[in-house]
Amino acid sequence: MELINLLNITSTIFERWGILIIFFGSLIEITPFGWAIPGGVILAVAGFLSNNNQNLSIIPIIIAGTFGAWIALILAYIFGLKSGMWLVKKLHQENNARFAKSLLQKNGGVILTTSMLANLTRFWISYIAGVEKYSFLKFNIYAFLASLSWVSVMTLLGFFAGYEKENLINITKSIGIITWILLLIAIFVIYKAIKKEYKHFKKDLPHDENI
Repeated sequence: MELINLLNITSTIFERWGILIIFFGSLIEITPFGWAIPGGVILAVAGFLSNNNQNLSIIPIIIAGTFGAWIALILAYIFGLKSGMWLVKKLHQENNARFAKSLLQKNGGVILTTSMLANLTRFWISYIAGVEKYSFLKFNIYAFLASLSWVSVMTLLGFFAGYEKENLINITKSIGIITWILLLIAIFVIYKAIKKEYKHFKKDLPHDENI
C-alpha cells in the first residue's frame, strides 16, 4: 500500500471517529494497561493529519485528548482514595507505588504536574495521591495542567511534522519498499530502547518495604 493511500484511509477514520479515538486513547494510555493503546502516538498522528485539513481541526483534538487524560487521572485518584493499596497488591506494583509515594512526599504538588507527564509514573502518582488523601482540588488543577501540557506537546509535534507531508509522500514514492523497511527497523530500534530504559527504571526504584 502506498503512503498516500494509507494517509487517506487514516484521515477518513480520524475525520469520522477521531474525537472518540483520541479521547479513549488518551484515557486508556494512562491506566496500568496503557501499553495496549499508544495514546501519544494517536495524538501525534491526529496532529499530523490535521495540518492543512479542513475536516480535522487541532483544537478539538487537544480538547478531546486533554479531557481523556484528565478523567483518567481523576479516576486513578478516586480509585486510590476508595480502595487503598488493593490495586497495587493486585497488580504487584509495590515498587511503583513506593516510588510514587516517595516522590509525592518529597516534592508535593510540583511532582504531581511533572510526573503526570511521564508514562511510567502518572497513573501511580495519581493513585497514591488518592491513597494519601491529597487535596482533591489541588490535585485536579495539577492533573488538568499535566493533561493539557502532555496532549498539546504530542499533538503539536505531529501538527508541525505535517508541514513535511508532501515531501514525505514524494520521498516514499521515489524510494518505495526501502522506506518501509527502514521505517520498520526504526520502530523496532525505538521499541528496544524503550524496553531497555524501562528495565533501568525498575532497577533504580527504591526498595523500602514500608509502602
